[in-house]
Amino acid sequence: MANKQQQEEKFLEIYHSLNEEQKLAVDTIEGPVLVIAGPGTGKTQILSARIGKILLETDTAPQNILCLTFTDAGVVAMRKRLISFMGSDAYKVQVHTFHSFCNMVLQENARYFNKKEIDPLSDLEKIEVMQQLIDGFENDNSLKRFKGSIYFDINNLAQLFSAIKRENWTVETLLQQIDDYSQNIIPETEGFYNKRKKAKGEFELTQKGKDEIDRMRRLKDAVHSFKKYQEILFEKKRYDYDDMINWAIRLFEEHPEVLLNYQERFQYILVDEYQDSSGSQNKIVELLISFWQDEKPNIFVVGDDDQSIYKFQGANLKNLQSFLKTFDKDLLKI
Repeated sequence: MANKQQQEEKFLEIYHSLNEEQKLAVDTIEGPVLVIAGPGTGKTQILSARIGKILLETDTAPQNILCLTFTDAGVVAMRKRLISFMGSDAYKVQVHTFHSFCNMVLQENARYFNKKEIDPLSDLEKIEVMQQLIDGFENDNSLKRFKGSIYFDINNLAQLFSAIKRENWTVETLLQQIDDYSQNIIPETEGFYNKRKKAKGEFELTQKGKDEIDRMRRLKDAVHSFKKYQEILFEKKRYDYDDMINWAIRLFEEHPEVLLNYQERFQYILVDEYQDSSGSQNKIVELLISFWQDEKPNIFVVGDDDQSIYKFQGANLKNLQSFLKTFDKDLLKI
């Protein structure tokens, strides 16, 4: 009892150190809430205090709270905060990176993927798979090299495939965008056509224009090879790092009963650094809160609309804008 009292006193100590807007974010435990906060404004403290408030004022169990963040360091920092005023119950709160959460989902639903035969792809195996993919290119493939470093494009292909998975793009959409760019943007871009020839109605590409057309051809061939890469993974019964999120999405979409299980399990969902979420990560959040549909989901997101430190990893500020639009009437913005 004394330990419980000490934990409550510690929580109150943290709570009373907050300013009025931070207290409002912690106190509003029902419905959608968006907190816009820059670096060094105590976002982790707000998140942990809010979890403490939920546990103190509702009958919610720690394991029914899900907190998603972007790095393992973020998970550790959050856990330490919770331990300071929750004790061992802090380990029951589901604090995850997006990838660790999706991996948990896959592990808990192994039967849907015949998981006994499917394992994560090791770094060495990924190189072998990429080499197998390149070895299988037809001779007319612009990425096929017959001399020198024949596996020169391994890293470029790996980065492209990762981006496709993170953003949940389709091959068809990407190919259409490349065609639109080639047909509409390139002809209007300065330096891609000979000015004198163009003025006479003769469209002669400059070397810069030829290089750009060639780059688009190589990009199309790279995008086309994505499906073959996935087929090789399937044949080897392996999944790569970025597949964790997409497989979880597919599981939720194809098996509504699995999604319902997690929707009922997690009564409160908190997301840190929301502006850094990729398309596939945002899709996971959307699926988890879709249970409420026309009602008010207990979703709490923290973001900074002035920066996106993971832009190079596919992060998309549109997710913040979409969140504002989706919950326009019911959203509390702090």
